[in-house]
Amino acid sequence: MKQLIKLSRKTPLFVSFCLLLSTFGMAQNGTATCTECHQDQVKKDYVHGPSATDCMACHESNGQEHPATGNAGFTLKAEGKDLCFSCHTDVSAQLDLKYKHAPVKQGDCVGCHDPHSSDSPKMVADTSPTLCFLCHEDKQKAQTEAAVVHKASFEEGACSSCHTPHSSKLKRLLTKESKELCLDCHNKRIKREDETIIENMAKHLEENEFNHKALKKRCSGCHDPHSGSRQFMLKGNFPENTYVQGIEENFELCFNCHDSDLLNLEKTDMSTMFREGERNLHYVHVNQEKGRKCTLCHDVHAAKNAQLIAKEVKFGSWNMPLNFVATDDGGTCATGCHKERSYSRGTTPTN
Repeated sequence: MKQLIKLSRKTPLFVSFCLLLSTFGMAQNGTATCTECHQDQVKKDYVHGPSATDCMACHESNGQEHPATGNAGFTLKAEGKDLCFSCHTDVSAQLDLKYKHAPVKQGDCVGCHDPHSSDSPKMVADTSPTLCFLCHEDKQKAQTEAAVVHKASFEEGACSSCHTPHSSKLKRLLTKESKELCLDCHNKRIKREDETIIENMAKHLEENEFNHKALKKRCSGCHDPHSGSRQFMLKGNFPENTYVQGIEENFELCFNCHDSDLLNLEKTDMSTMFREGERNLHYVHVNQEKGRKCTLCHDVHAAKNAQLIAKEVKFGSWNMPLNFVATDDGGTCATGCHKERSYSRGTTPTN
């Protein structure tokens, strides 16, 4: 009884009560309970219901004397997932979904769950992400070595905020579509540890007519959702400063989708819409030692103007207006960089 009282301090009240009733009932018949010998199996904070009240729900006698040295005495009523699914029919039903977590597909429930007791809810062997890192060592290594880490991906329980542990109708076992997942958190202004602010992206996308096509379904085309070596966990090089040498390497992220001819060709009639006749105005602005970065004109997420031309952009601490007005064949802008200038794709450039 002292042992049971000690155990009750580590288990929920209802489990301790069940253990007490089970012990009392069996003791009346002069039969020893499993937990009298196997206390280590039920000593943690969370005890599996059958382990607390009826070991025979999962185990059955094999006819050998027990306890006896060298004799197991009991075997499982079924193997692997078949035993678990005899009760957990809700998880069994999830196997109809297209994408399955490898341990679930292989029937290895005890790879993640302790069948008797655990210090973590849902009988998992450890909390996420520690449990997940047992298999996903690459994510742990990346987190350790990364210059920038998405904090939300590595907080306790974080993996299950975006991924389901059993199965999903979506790739990578996502609980929702990728973009929707991101906007579940990025629906407010977020202050980073370095004091910079990430604006309310959900509101920004909703309020602007033109959204970057890369954002149609997912944000992970440009951002790594876990960690990275670059600012904002970008998946390719992109200028951090206002000016940068105008070479392809420095705009690697953009040229994963966009044609690099808009940077490299001085004259073109098709590589860019930003041209005066055939004079490539992207080339003029970017292809130089002090090239302008894309975000001096474009909002890379959403804007009220076509081609994602921003209403205003950050230039240091100044919100610089662009005053861009689109025309049928070009446009006009009057920025802090220069006085009002216009361009037309249908005219011959003048020097």
